[in-house]
Amino acid sequence: MENREFVTQWVIDAVKNEYPEDIALVVSHTTLRIDDQVKAVSYFVPITERGYRFGRTFILEGVGFDIWGIDWARLEKFAELEEYNITCLADGEILYARTEEDAERFRQLKRRQAENLSNPEKMRQCALSSYEKAKNIFAEMMFAAISDAKMCAGYVLDYLAQAIAFSNHQYFRKSQTDQIEELTDMKKVPKRFLELYRNVIDESDVEVQRKLCHEAVCVVREFLEKESTVDKDNLNYNTDFQMLADWYAELSYTWLRIRYYSRRNDPVKTYMWGILLQQELNIVCDDFGIKRMGLMEHYNVNRLNEFADYADHLEEKMRTIITEGGGKIHEYKSMEEFLHEI
Repeated sequence: MENREFVTQWVIDAVKNEYPEDIALVVSHTTLRIDDQVKAVSYFVPITERGYRFGRTFILEGVGFDIWGIDWARLEKFAELEEYNITCLADGEILYARTEEDAERFRQLKRRQAENLSNPEKMRQCALSSYEKAKNIFAEMMFAAISDAKMCAGYVLDYLAQAIAFSNHQYFRKSQTDQIEELTDMKKVPKRFLELYRNVIDESDVEVQRKLCHEAVCVVREFLEKESTVDKDNLNYNTDFQMLADWYAELSYTWLRIRYYSRRNDPVKTYMWGILLQQELNIVCDDFGIKRMGLMEHYNVNRLNEFADYADHLEEKMRTIITEGGGKIHEYKSMEEFLHEI
């Protein structure tokens, strides 16, 4: 009997005979292993403290084994796409179940995960989250020593690739290792990303790697911005545009500030209120799948009135998106009108 088969059978027998009330499932997950065609134990689902203690790592004839526990609470996070290796649940297969109820609970989690992978809003948020992680790691890379900088470069690529995969409603079955091959089969991949990915890996000079990673971050940012464009004839009415309307009512005073201080030719106050509005616009545009609105790119200290005019243009654009999405902006022309409605 091959070692992996031997260990798998040993785990199942031990769980059945010694941990019948402590472990719910034994699961095979092989996509991250070298011998991924062999169905073998990967993890178990503990339901008591004693069950947790069954986990162990060892080396048998030169091959490492890691038999680890994933409890139901963590499997819930896998189902909600909040854990890194989505494949652990998506591609997991039950080898042993304590009860049929335990097996069905596992299958339900797999179904919920599949539903989340098909949910455009959920996947958009996952893509943006992965992109933010890539940006944060890139920032670390800029100041890291050579070894850590090269490590960071790999993780920048990893999370950028995940952002692309999520935009395709997919995940990586092989985690980091086969991303180029898996991305090649996806429909929407930004131009040059695969080339940049390979160039970073092939590059020995860390300074060049930093420049290439910067390019990759920019390429994916542009890709995600294009993906977020709202088609006014196909707005997602499941989105809470009333929440966006309430946000606008709160932020409308910031637009007023920008108009006021630009007319008074006060560049400091105009600039600083401008950056606050830009940050808010970035957040709501990402949350609602709206193409980002570049307010601050129009700032010029010698053309404050033009900057205010452009801010007004974005305000009208946002109002249109809100009303066409079904949101109601609560605004009144007089005190009498306000008192009448409330």
